[in-house]
Amino acid sequence: MQAAGLKERGHTMTYEKDIPDFALVPAKEPEERILIPITQGAVYCPVQVTNITEKPKTVITLEEDVLVPDTRPDLREILLITGKVRLSNREIDQMAKNEDSVSLTGDVDLQTLYIPEKGGVHGPVISISSRLPFREQWHISLEPGASMLLEANVEKIDWMVINERKYRVKVTLGIRASQYQDCKVQLFEGLTEENLQTLRETVEITSVALRKKDVLSVREDLEKKDGDAAPENILMQHISIVENYKQAAGEKVVINGFICVNLLYRAAGTDGTAESSGMPGDEAMTREEKGGGMQLCHLQDRVEFTQFIPLSQPGQWSGSNVCFDGGDLKVKLVQNEEGEDVFRLEGDITTWVTLYRNVEKEIIVDGYHKEKNFVCDFEEASCRTLVGTAAGESTVREIISLESPHGDAEEVMYVTGEILSSESRAETGKIITEGILCGKMICRSTAGGETGAGSAGTDTFFAVSRDLPFRCVTALPQLTGNETVTARIYLKDLWAEKISSRQLELNAAVMVCSEAMRQAPFPVLKNPAFEETRGDRHSRPMAVYITRPEDTLWSIAKRFQSTVDTICQINQMEEGILRPGQKLLILR
Repeated sequence: MQAAGLKERGHTMTYEKDIPDFALVPAKEPEERILIPITQGAVYCPVQVTNITEKPKTVITLEEDVLVPDTRPDLREILLITGKVRLSNREIDQMAKNEDSVSLTGDVDLQTLYIPEKGGVHGPVISISSRLPFREQWHISLEPGASMLLEANVEKIDWMVINERKYRVKVTLGIRASQYQDCKVQLFEGLTEENLQTLRETVEITSVALRKKDVLSVREDLEKKDGDAAPENILMQHISIVENYKQAAGEKVVINGFICVNLLYRAAGTDGTAESSGMPGDEAMTREEKGGGMQLCHLQDRVEFTQFIPLSQPGQWSGSNVCFDGGDLKVKLVQNEEGEDVFRLEGDITTWVTLYRNVEKEIIVDGYHKEKNFVCDFEEASCRTLVGTAAGESTVREIISLESPHGDAEEVMYVTGEILSSESRAETGKIITEGILCGKMICRSTAGGETGAGSAGTDTFFAVSRDLPFRCVTALPQLTGNETVTARIYLKDLWAEKISSRQLELNAAVMVCSEAMRQAPFPVLKNPAFEETRGDRHSRPMAVYITRPEDTLWSIAKRFQSTVDTICQINQMEEGILRPGQKLLILR
């Protein structure tokens, strides 16, 4: 080793000699710290936590050519196509660890209403039912052990006529998923034989206490208006389920709702036969051959139902969520016991009920020991808290000016609609839901039609479609604006009226059932241990401390390994209020 260039009193000093005695003190070795995990005497409390996650929507596009059946006449113009999607499996339980996708299978039932090239036995408008199956893989991040509930709806249908026997449809489906992941969190509660000081905070944790699926069978005859003609066949039907109210208490859940049925059907004329023109040979032309004596009729009806779902365990619930699947419901034309032709609604309603329970729990967020060095880790647990549920309604009214080349509107024959999109958000004290409702109408006109070309006599038919914005505000006073809102939108009512031959009025009632969740992550104390250091440990039994603005009684007590009560008592702090610059006497 080379000599260091240090100079003292004019001569050179080296490490080999001339080192003063005060410099011969050996360097202090770092203190060796030993962690002793706490296994004996640690108290834990299990808490059920449900992490509820709304997955981002995925979109599936189906495109297929549909052939006109041989039993139907040639196609001239499509008036309307409606669709209903059915998933083969809406509920997925217990995800495997290595799965990164979900298989989406099902089909879309399409109803097509078109004007034929020539009128005849089938009447002025023709209906076709077809089914489009689909199978897709939805690549999505999944949590092991979680379950998912899927929802699907038809967002858009586009079509193009290729020729008189074929048309192409493009269907856009929206798929949404709610993921439920249940887990038990072991909360550290303290030590049985140690004087451990803890700082606690109260958090409210929401868990899914129970999820239940129930099936209700429906068989109900629909009532026609007095004077309506005898039905011949159903051209289009739209069925939706609307929640009215729900109540979860004790050992059952009571759900009341409406099945909204919307039918377009073909009926015979008032006398059931076509009139003869008196021309030679006309007596050989039947009503079916001419398409005369037929009329289109519209029927809207509501079937109320009440569902009682028994629960395996009674309890007090903080809230509930209800989801319906009415894909099995159909309206059929049958004969009743008196031999009359009636419309009968048949099928099953599958209902999913989720019951929430809120629990208040004290969580340890910090801790120390008066005589030992207590150390631990903190991990954040993900959790949501149910803030509240609410239901509200909004009405929509729109005046539509017609620009149809088919002529003036004489009558609105049929109206249907669907919710295209919606978005809900929380603001202080309220939930705001905004969206787009698409209303579709089939109108009859007596001007501009050509006999025999999609017409009955001088009648012709055309379609009108409008996108209507809606907005619903629901009061929920406990909201702060930082909550996540999940809403179900129901088209509760829809009707149209003729104002004049060139103006129509479209009315709708939209119902919004929503729930608001607030993110409530909380720290979970992990790996408690005592830290020991080799060598003597000196601590001052007494100190005077001048407070700083950021100080709290807890932070001062932890720093000097005292207690909050001791500091308050010695310094006569009855209210426990600190002031910056305050002098405190600290005793351990």
